[in-house]
Parts: sequence; C-alpha cells; structure tokens
Amino acid sequence: MVRKARRAVFRDEPTYYDMFENPGEKYFARLYLAQIRKAIQESPPRKGEPLQILDAGCQAGRLAVPLALDGHEVTGVDTSDLALRRARRHAGEAQVQLKLIRADLAWWLPAQPQGSFDAVLCAEVLYLRENYRQLLQDLIRVLRPGGLCFISHRPTGYYLAEALQRRDWEGARQVLEKREGKLWGSYYNWQDPEELIPLYRTVGIDPARVFPIGFFSWLAVNPEGLPPEGQELLFQADQAFANPISASGRYLLVCGRKGTA
Repeated sequence: MVRKARRAVFRDEPTYYDMFENPGEKYFARLYLAQIRKAIQESPPRKGEPLQILDAGCQAGRLAVPLALDGHEVTGVDTSDLALRRARRHAGEAQVQLKLIRADLAWWLPAQPQGSFDAVLCAEVLYLRENYRQLLQDLIRVLRPGGLCFISHRPTGYYLAEALQRRDWEGARQVLEKREGKLWGSYYNWQDPEELIPLYRTVGIDPARVFPIGFFSWLAVNPEGLPPEGQELLFQADQAFANPISASGRYLLVCGRKGTA
C-alpha cells in the first residue's frame, strides 16, 4: 500500500530499476561512453562546438547525463514517466540541463524536422521492437548529414548462449535460423556485424563500425559486486576486445557517420 501510495502521489517507485544508479549498468555505461567519446573526438561533426545529441530511449539518463557533463546539449526521449523523473533528478544532482520528453519513438521521430541532431544515440531499445527497421530509418532521418550515430543491437551469440544454457534446443535452432521472433514469451531481434553493416548502408550510414559492448563481462564475469580494482581490470579486458572483429558481447554498438551526399 505504501508503495502504491508513493507511486500515485509522488509518481515514484522505490523498486524501480534505475540504470543510472545500478552498479552493473553504470559499468556498461562506461563501455558505451568510451566508444561514443572516442568517435566524437576523432571525427566531431562540428569541431569545438557542443553537439545536439538525441538519446532515444534515455531511461534514467545513464548516458545522457555524462554527455551533458561533457558540454553537449542532450534531448532524452522515453515512454516511462518514472524514468524521466529519475533522469531529471540525476541531471539536477549533476548540475546539468537535459531536455526530457515523454513519447513513443514510433510517433515522435516522424514529427521531428529532418537533420535536427548532430548525433543520435539509441542504446538497448531496438532489439525489443518489431518495427526496428522503421525506427532505425527514422533515427537516421533526424540526423544531419555528416552526423554520428551510436545504436546498439543484440548479437546472435547472446541468445544462442541463453538458449543453450536453458537446454532449449528448439530456441537455439530458431536463433541460428532466424533473426527475430518470440523467445521465452517475448519478442526479440538479433544480428551479427556482417548483417548490421549492410543494413546501416541502406539508411545512409557508410562506413559503419560495430563494437561489442561487454565481451568478458557477458561471457564470464558480472561486474556488479566486484571491488573497484576488479571492475577496473574487467573494464580494461572488455576494452581490449572492443574491436570490429568480435561478434560476441552483451550488445553490439554500431558507430557510424551519415553521408553528406
């Protein structure tokens, strides 16, 4: 009753899974940010100026707040009022400004002007959406020519490993033979780098590079609960395997630039 009352009155939930605060999710945020910051530093769309960044599916701001601290102007979109309230709180504690919008990307993105952002970020969203191809096209449409994209997908190996661990042989066969469908009661889609690169080429991102997010931390070690020294060593190991050749990991992050033609 207390929980229900708090949610009704304060629009908050004590047991809400806050990805900004969770130690494991904070670790994976570091892996995302390492690739994002490197790409921005190596090929900034507008050198020396803050970028207009869209964080599509921003949740509680685990990526949006650090990027705002870097000096960028970040717009976060999410369907969850609870997530946005947490993001607003975390931004306030960090003393940065975020533009936060409650909306479904499927109808919000088509309503935005073409080329509205210097960079688009969409982490851990598309693999749950049956309309992911259309959402990808809409995300790239709001990216200005020469802008950067950072979008994550589930690799085939992730669900294959889960199916084998469950001894779900039919599920494992489905993962190997298909690229989307119902698994364990929920819809998912999954791809490998050799499939993602041509997919991104069709929407105007060329070249695109694919980086695994969490190789060892997916395969062997959960970062949550590790002491700082152990987590730092795990981070270095994950970074060492964050190359476009590896196809395994917790997620695959596509980094690319929109063509100017």
